[in-house]
Amino acid sequence: MSDPNEVLGQLLSPAQAVSLDATGRQVWTTAAAALQSLQGAAPELAGLDGRLVMPDEITGQFARPHLAIPLELSTNQDQSATAYLVIETATAAAYLESQADNPDDEEQQTIVIASTVLGQVLQSLNTGVFARSDAGLVVAIDDITASSMPAILQALDDPCLLLTGTLSGAHELPLTFVLPGTFLDIMAGAMEGAVGPASSESGAPASTFSLGLTQEELEAAELLDVEIPSEPPASFAPPEPHPLAAPLREPTPIGPAASRARFAPLAEAPAPTARSGIDLLAGLQMNVTVELGRTELTVSEVLGLGPGSVIELDRLAGEPVDILVNDRLIARGEVVVVDENFGIRVVEVVRRGVEQEERVG
Repeated sequence: MSDPNEVLGQLLSPAQAVSLDATGRQVWTTAAAALQSLQGAAPELAGLDGRLVMPDEITGQFARPHLAIPLELSTNQDQSATAYLVIETATAAAYLESQADNPDDEEQQTIVIASTVLGQVLQSLNTGVFARSDAGLVVAIDDITASSMPAILQALDDPCLLLTGTLSGAHELPLTFVLPGTFLDIMAGAMEGAVGPASSESGAPASTFSLGLTQEELEAAELLDVEIPSEPPASFAPPEPHPLAAPLREPTPIGPAASRARFAPLAEAPAPTARSGIDLLAGLQMNVTVELGRTELTVSEVLGLGPGSVIELDRLAGEPVDILVNDRLIARGEVVVVDENFGIRVVEVVRRGVEQEERVG
């Protein structure tokens, strides 16, 4: 296994470290503001720690049931890479206050709530942080899968930065980020110069979040002939180490706060002592799609389509149609007519495992 200093030299240059550090601070500031809008309370991120690893070194850390959330990065220069956010299923269900009655439904409900919350956070990041990049940087969530990190890590051969921390709210949610070197390299290049020095005037919740590394670690990377300036850049002044995570630096929030989300009014009921995770998301918009069927056509067949052409689908007339929420199959139904408009009557709710088997089939 490679020496950590050698891996560091392959992952980062001093300029990349500065860019990632500034980006990491802005990412946390904006994400915290978005979470505060959704949850009604300022979140805290404690105990953040980071280390460089090879993927096959950490497969044993993900033996417990968990959700693997792919974070896909892309630019207008045809660059792309994927990092992963990992949360344990049981603690995520408690943090998001899932109200399902059995484990199968709890997992599916937690996936839906987590994808909705993270979708809102990423929307704030894309518009408030990554939009400043000249490279057209965008980060999106791919399909969330259950207990799949060991298999994902086996397929990776890129050195990774492993970040761990705990998000605090009504409950605590341990977080693990697996950030491959390619992901960090593209992020650093795309955000170089896009975020300025930290400002102390922001009112966002304070916490520690940094993708950068210490000057001592950067100097150690000289083992691979990485040129290190004798003096740090003029704009870079390493702050004092944080007591919870010595290698990391204290944040100074910057940038605009995310817009506050608006929720639909709750039905009249006795005022609860705390709002549930589902109540907090009641006003969020979700895309619902009804799929009649699918088929495959050759290029020549597509070019030959015109008025009057008929495309035959892979579904018999009268069969239930698929109901998708945010492009995820959740139910099936039958087509009905409601006041001269088409509608769908739900006849079956699809469990998570069934959906995956059918998609593969």
